[in-house]
Parts: sequence; structure tokens; C-alpha cells
Amino acid sequence: MLLPDLHTFMIFAAASLALYIAPGPDMILIASRSMGGGFRAGICANIGICIGITVHMLAAAFGLAALLAADPDLFQVLTWIGAAYLLYLGVKTILTARSGLAVEAKRPDTAAAMIRQGLFVNLLNPKIAVFFLAFLPQFADPSRGDPTLQILFLGALFNAGGFVFASGIALAFSRVGPWLRARPSVWRWQQILSGSVLVGLAVNLALPERR
Repeated sequence: MLLPDLHTFMIFAAASLALYIAPGPDMILIASRSMGGGFRAGICANIGICIGITVHMLAAAFGLAALLAADPDLFQVLTWIGAAYLLYLGVKTILTARSGLAVEAKRPDTAAAMIRQGLFVNLLNPKIAVFFLAFLPQFADPSRGDPTLQILFLGALFNAGGFVFASGIALAFSRVGPWLRARPSVWRWQQILSGSVLVGLAVNLALPERR
């Protein structure tokens, strides 16, 4: 039986909701892209993030994430790569803001490019892989069937719920985007703020005491 008992499932649902609400690189990326490119941009980033979560879920289910947890050097390398990519996105956003309304005349990112951004931001954060390794197995009960199938099922539920929640975030922030674009100075400062947040997340991810 893949579904846990009601008590365990309620704990899983509550923990998942808490994780959805907690701000992080994924949610910041969706909000930032939705404000700049509308609902479509936010959904594309969301799709990329969900693909990344699926990869982490498979790794946790089949034990591959254990290699990451057991190898501090590999963990550190991936952490730095992830921090570098967030730093790149942040600096790029800040530099784009300097051009003001010229942003509107530029060719927007393609759907594939925005999906890749979401995917890379998610995959290049090793904290997520280690989190899934620690989080999902807690709700698997060997007495109820194959633990691997249970982890896959719970991971799929977590991913689906996260997609719905993040889509709501994308919709909310996309409504703010047109108002910002109609006000060039506010738009520029919003882009600078979004880029600065991404840079801050990159620094936070790279700090040894935060890992």
C-alpha cells in the first residue's frame, strides 16, 4: 500500500506545506520571473523546478543521494556551482535593470530557457538532494510495502502540491508585473532588488556555516 496511514499522511502534508511556504531560491526565482515576464515565465520556471525535484526524488528513492551526503567534497563542489549560477542570474538581472525600458524591446527568454533556469537552480542546490534523502524516508513504512515505491509516491505528491502552490505564487506576482513595467523607475528598482536577492541567496548558499 503506497498511501501511509492517516496520521502519518497528515504530518507529511503539514510538513510539505511548511516547506512550500518557506522562502528559498526556487520560490524567489519563480516570483522574480513572474514579475518580469508574466505568468508564463513563472510557470516555465516552475516546470523546470519540478523536473529538478523529480530528479532529487528519484535519487532519494534509489539511494543515489546517499553518495552526495557521504562525500563532503562533492557536496562542496555542487554547492559552489549552485551559488555561482545564482550569482550569475542575480548580476544579469541587476545589469538588465540599468537599461530601463529598453528591457521591453529585447527579445524575451524562450520557454525552454526559463525552464532550464528553474531546472539548474534546483539541481545545483545539493541541500535539496540531502533534504529529500532525510525527509521522504521518514514517511515510508516497510510493513506497508516496498519503501522505494512509497518514497516515489510521496515524492510525486510533494512535487504536485509544490507545483500548484508555486503556480499560485506565479499568478500573484505576474499581476504585479504590468504595474511595475508601467512605472520605469519602480521597474528598475524592482529588478535591482530581485537581482540583489538572488546574489544574497548565492552568498548564503556558499557560506560554510550555512551548509
